[in-house]
Amino acid sequence: MRAFEESFLNHLLERGALKFGRFTLKSGKTSPYFVNIATAMNTGKGASLTASAYTSKILNDVGLEFDYLHGPAYKGIPIAALISAKLYELEGADKRWGYDRKEAKDYGDTADKFFVGDMQKGDRVLMLDDVITDGGTKLKNFEGLIEMGLEPVAILVAVDRGELTSENQQKLDEMGVKIYSILQVEDLLKVGRRV
Repeated sequence: MRAFEESFLNHLLERGALKFGRFTLKSGKTSPYFVNIATAMNTGKGASLTASAYTSKILNDVGLEFDYLHGPAYKGIPIAALISAKLYELEGADKRWGYDRKEAKDYGDTADKFFVGDMQKGDRVLMLDDVITDGGTKLKNFEGLIEMGLEPVAILVAVDRGELTSENQQKLDEMGVKIYSILQVEDLLKVGRRV
């Protein structure tokens, strides 16, 4: 484990953003751990440490060959904003960012009915979120972005739960999407055995 990954794991533990026990997930499955990234970034220091981990992963592994950062609602929204600011601060990389709406907007200017942000046709998209489980949410977002003329590049999450369905994996592969994570489920379970 690299220094920034270990530092991030320790940050999750110290903030109580990583808990061990028995948790029911949105999918209805049970899990021996739960990651709540909002708890990791609900202070200025926490937000900065979380943004540093994501940014380190981008600079070390993902690269800067993208134009637009997309944060799926809801936790992906602050992550995208933080990473956009941190990339500019550290690298001078001025990346646009935005997010999707859980409910369609049907009032005012409906140009941003489903997606909000300065998206431009042909933009290469890096999606940022807290975890990836079966991949359904990420796939649905990319399908909508493709309809708008954007090009999926990669997904970056704090934790890969290792539960991506083969069907969703195949669809993401066909789109050319690579999946990156700061931590793997194995990293969490090793810590869980010690806690």
